[in-house]
Amino acid sequence: MQANTPQKIRVVLLDDHPMIRLSFDIAARREPDMEVVASFSQSKDLLLWLSSHRADVLVLDYILEGHEVDGLTLIKQILARHPDQRILLSSSMESLAVIHATLLAGVKGYVNKREDISRYFHAVRQVAAGKCYLSAEQEAGLLQLPARRKNSASLDARFGDDALPVSKLLALLTPRESEILRLFLDGLTVQQISDKLKRSRKTISCHKQSGMKKLGIASDPELFKYREDLFK
Repeated sequence: MQANTPQKIRVVLLDDHPMIRLSFDIAARREPDMEVVASFSQSKDLLLWLSSHRADVLVLDYILEGHEVDGLTLIKQILARHPDQRILLSSSMESLAVIHATLLAGVKGYVNKREDISRYFHAVRQVAAGKCYLSAEQEAGLLQLPARRKNSASLDARFGDDALPVSKLLALLTPRESEILRLFLDGLTVQQISDKLKRSRKTISCHKQSGMKKLGIASDPELFKYREDLFK
């Protein structure tokens, strides 16, 4: 009598680079305990697939090109509809602010695209088993964040009792200024935002500086300091 064959880890990949999807799929075929059941280049196709299918682990590219929603918004959309979905974030960018924000949103792990494919598959197995996957460097960096946050005042307190509340300050921003500040706080560079929104670097920089001026914020570090107050 043959022993039952263990179920394979069902992996779904969202990445807008065709070569990454193809390479991941080919490499996964050599792993006896996992299979890529679907891969997508656009979030709308992924969301449609998830409405009627199941994945053990979703490997999600954080930065998608074109007119895609930003990574954090997409994560929240997925988990609002599928709260038990395990998400492993994949990106070539490694911002502790982004990693922290996505973990708070419900992501179960973060792997850098520059890692060896074996590290990718190790991360998939960890997340599939219900564990969180981070590199040692990421864990060490995240341990420093609570201390910094504890010592920072809220944005309301910073502006004082006579200042506009945060909600009214945000209402001063144009939709484009708000979008660009959100993308910047999500870890995208001015060039990446320029590529994503199909606008010049100069235009993106102008909107960013205009938005910061309306909020009374003078520098990028100060902007990140009040991230949670601005875009909860």
